[in-house]
Amino acid sequence: MQKTLSKQILIGLMMFGTLVGAGFASGKEIWFYFAQFGNISFLMIALTGVLFFFFSLIFFKLGRKFQIDTVQKCNQVIFKRFAIVGEIVLVLSNLVLLSSMFAGADSLFNLILPNLPYRLAAVLTSLITFFVVLFGLKGITRANILIVPLLLVVVFVVLVSSFASGETFWANFHLEESALNAMLSALLFVSSNMFFSGFILAKMGKDLSNKEIVGGSFFGSLFLVISMIGITMAIYLNPSVIDSDMPIVAIASELNNVFAICVLIIVWLGLVTTAFALLYTISNWLKSYFGKSTIATFIATFIALCLSGFGFSSFVEVVYPIMGAFGFIYVILSLIALKKDSKQKDPRKEKNKKIVF
Repeated sequence: MQKTLSKQILIGLMMFGTLVGAGFASGKEIWFYFAQFGNISFLMIALTGVLFFFFSLIFFKLGRKFQIDTVQKCNQVIFKRFAIVGEIVLVLSNLVLLSSMFAGADSLFNLILPNLPYRLAAVLTSLITFFVVLFGLKGITRANILIVPLLLVVVFVVLVSSFASGETFWANFHLEESALNAMLSALLFVSSNMFFSGFILAKMGKDLSNKEIVGGSFFGSLFLVISMIGITMAIYLNPSVIDSDMPIVAIASELNNVFAICVLIIVWLGLVTTAFALLYTISNWLKSYFGKSTIATFIATFIALCLSGFGFSSFVEVVYPIMGAFGFIYVILSLIALKKDSKQKDPRKEKNKKIVF
């Protein structure tokens, strides 16, 4: 029982680390998708947790049922005869999102270290991402297990510190916004995250039991909701940071310089975990065309680094919602694929099936 629970928590940590990118860990996405709607944002965060849980189940189960181990197979299952179109859209989208991670690294470090040489943070981040991805999914899993707990601690410490030094709670955030707009924003947020992480979750689900899938989805969603609530409350207590590219780091910098550097490093690590997942997906696809994973990974890293020069805020405010629309279609098609082929035999059940004479 204890071993099963530990495995579920580890799956949840992996799921959390895959989904938490530069925008999430820094607080920029949380402001854009939730906090700007005022008090209703907490209800939308709860809805987001439910959506993350069910959408994760879809991809975990899809991977388990069809034994998905490549991007090509994942897209064949989801898009059928239009698999090549789905592959191109998915890979290009992942490439754009990877670029935003590298751009986020520049914004993050320039906030605390404005004299840093031009694009140095993005270059270093791309190099680290490149070498970790060469180790495959196991390397990504180990990185997430170490980094995710640190991210949760940072959110908690920033929130507690904000209560001590922040403005009157909720004083500036009684915004009147449509509940429908807030719900649409939450749906786009979840869908955009599922769009770029769906393959990773499917591949993880390939060797998981139903109990591990449900438990992992629950803990991953729980970690996400806790961190989202903490970040939202911290922003509400520090309204001066809402225009910052990195609200959480900006809050930390106002509290203490040493603390700000610690937060910067941990948020950057959270950014890198998502970059791992994105680059792994892209290189997995390119490998079938270039043969060697090293060449495929290098090409993807180089192109993303070049694209990252457009800047971080433009990605979050313009590109991410578009990805959310694509992501919603992706999730629906995945659900249809899962239900439509419900009569297909599950390889794990067949393996454990007893022979009756």
